[in-house]
Amino acid sequence: MAISEWAIGLVVVLVVVSGIIAGFGTIGYVVAGRRIKRPFLRYFVRYGIVFLLLLALEAMVLWLAPTVHRTLQHVTSVVAGWTLDLVGVQNLVDGSTITVQEPWLIFKIDAACLGGLLFWAYFALVLAEPKATSRQRMVGLVAGTVGLIVFNLFRIFISIYVESRTGVNVHNYFYLFNMVFVLLIWAGWLWTLKPKADASPQEHA
Repeated sequence: MAISEWAIGLVVVLVVVSGIIAGFGTIGYVVAGRRIKRPFLRYFVRYGIVFLLLLALEAMVLWLAPTVHRTLQHVTSVVAGWTLDLVGVQNLVDGSTITVQEPWLIFKIDAACLGGLLFWAYFALVLAEPKATSRQRMVGLVAGTVGLIVFNLFRIFISIYVESRTGVNVHNYFYLFNMVFVLLIWAGWLWTLKPKADASPQEHA
């Protein structure tokens, strides 16, 4: 049974990772390709390699230094708990667990709640863009990181708040919007590249 569950989990992970690479890579090519022409296969492979390397790096950190993720989970729980207090939702934070007192609900902030896949999907889109300069990529990574952190904290907060007030679990419905939000931030960054991407040498008489 344990082997079967492990195999199912592995298949699910492979499907999710493959879906992200295929979906985001294709969308990235189609959206950016309308203004900036580039070979599809080269862009797609570049995106996939960057995404997999970032994912492998996170897995290595999770394996070799699990305290890093545990610390981030605790900080996320503290921030979410503090925000819930502001709107009148009494809660207790213990490590990475948030316990809402009325009604009695328990929420566990695990490694997946940190939104690693969202960050790596966005980072890969930015790093795979061949027309961006190093400075433009750095601006995109920093701005995107801030935006995704804020969004991820809001996602956790609103999921707990809605369920505590209505009993409706909206956490799972955020997954589709997560992907849309990543693409919106990336599209905003890509828009800043348009003037330089479209610029062409002026003709002189």
